[in-house]
Amino acid sequence: MINNLAEFKNDDIFIDANVFIYFFRLHSGYSNACQQFFLNLVDGKFKGFTTTFVIEEVAYILLIRAIADDFSNHPIEVIRENPEVVGKYTDRLHKAINIIFSMDNLTVLDTPGELFYSMIDGMQHGLLTRDALYLAVMDQNHIQNIASFDSDFDRVGYIMRSGL
Repeated sequence: MINNLAEFKNDDIFIDANVFIYFFRLHSGYSNACQQFFLNLVDGKFKGFTTTFVIEEVAYILLIRAIADDFSNHPIEVIRENPEVVGKYTDRLHKAINIIFSMDNLTVLDTPGELFYSMIDGMQHGLLTRDALYLAVMDQNHIQNIASFDSDFDRVGYIMRSGL
């Protein structure tokens, strides 16, 4: 079952990378819901949780999409041919990371090594490694809600996804 992201309240929720990405990069279908979701978070209507792995994924995708916006070649080709181009985007990434770490009511959870074994168990739901790792973090921290636009999480019967 899917709940409306902008209306989520009163419980703990794990925040997937795509929610942060659509918060930082305008998208006609998702950005308004993400903005309202994060307003509700900082207003204390619920507690949000994420991991350093999510933050790394956000930084990587923001970097790749910014390069794609500025160049006609594939971003990886651009970086291979001109590695110093990455430095052009560090201020933008620094700002995004500062915003994430300064959000009230958001906790960045540790990912201990033993969770990688639980990650493999999560793959039994048809999740790829990174999503299965997020599920393992949720399980370890007794979080049953996820803010995500990734419908793959709908295959996990015991969690509730909030998206659109």
